[in-house]
Amino acid sequence: GVRRLEEQFLRLQEVTLNHLQSIASNYNISYNIDGRFQALAEQAEAADAARAALGAELARLATAGRRLHRRLKRLEGTRRRWRQHRRQEGLWLPADAGAGGAPGEDEDTPRDAAPGPQTTAPALPTVPQEQPPVPQQPGEGGYSPPAPLPTSPACRTGAVLLFPSTSAEHRAVLRLGPHRGLRAMSLCAWLATPAPRLGALLSYAHEDGHSELAVRGHGGDRPGSARFILGDGQFRELPVVPLLDGKWHHLCLTWSSGQGQYRFYVDRRLLAAGSRFQQGYEIPAGGSLVLGWEQDGPNMDLGTAEAFVGHLAGFALWRRALLPGEVARMATGRGLPRGPLLSLADASLQGGVRRVACPCLQRCL
Repeated sequence: GVRRLEEQFLRLQEVTLNHLQSIASNYNISYNIDGRFQALAEQAEAADAARAALGAELARLATAGRRLHRRLKRLEGTRRRWRQHRRQEGLWLPADAGAGGAPGEDEDTPRDAAPGPQTTAPALPTVPQEQPPVPQQPGEGGYSPPAPLPTSPACRTGAVLLFPSTSAEHRAVLRLGPHRGLRAMSLCAWLATPAPRLGALLSYAHEDGHSELAVRGHGGDRPGSARFILGDGQFRELPVVPLLDGKWHHLCLTWSSGQGQYRFYVDRRLLAAGSRFQQGYEIPAGGSLVLGWEQDGPNMDLGTAEAFVGHLAGFALWRRALLPGEVARMATGRGLPRGPLLSLADASLQGGVRRVACPCLQRCL
């Protein structure tokens, strides 16, 4: 009987152990479910907080966008009123400038000028419709295709100077004075020459006699080319064939030190352009600018170059690189851009150079 009781006890012990293990298993499952539920609740709270922060940031950005929109509308209204006022006064507008300038890199260059369509006015001399092709400088900019130009004479261009012959005595002198050196410049003029070559159009020399700037045609077998000389004998070739037909033409030459960019325009057309020409150079102040002859200097290498012969009008020098729109306005008879440093009104005439009364240029030929 004792053995039977012992077997019943062992069976009861086994049943009790299985029951306790089942209870423990159910407890662990419940405990794990509670833990996971708590973790999910915490993640939901974090997501709600992130959603609220994102909503606040979007609202702030929307408010800032509305403020910026209102400010832009006010600026546009101010700009429109300013442009209307400038048109009423007949002054130059930056929107009339064309592309291709290098505003922003040198002193005194307008910062707000934007490219715009070129305009024409009935004030330009007759220009030949067909001109010989112009050679490009290797590795540098080309020129734009010909554009139709007005055929009326240019009027109200200011003083007109007549250079009668190739004698060195015939010249006009302009003093640059005590201004600071030039890190950018533009020189423009109307000219008409009966000569087969351009000759020495202008030169600038420092008071020590050192030549700093010159534009002169070749005196040898290349009459259709001229040199733009800057500094210590450095130069670029310029095509001047369109200027040698005895008629009035408008030319502009610009240069800026920052990128060494230069541009050469004839009758508002870009005929030559390039960069890295005397980059970083500064033309010193205190010298004299001579029109019609090249001053003697250590860099004279074209000794056979002759003086300029013909008429010169509307000459001016600026201490900045003019924009294409400003050049176009001059070439269409709409006046000089603001702030020229020198003009023919400052010229002292020597030899047989004389001023000619000429309300409209073609009446001088």
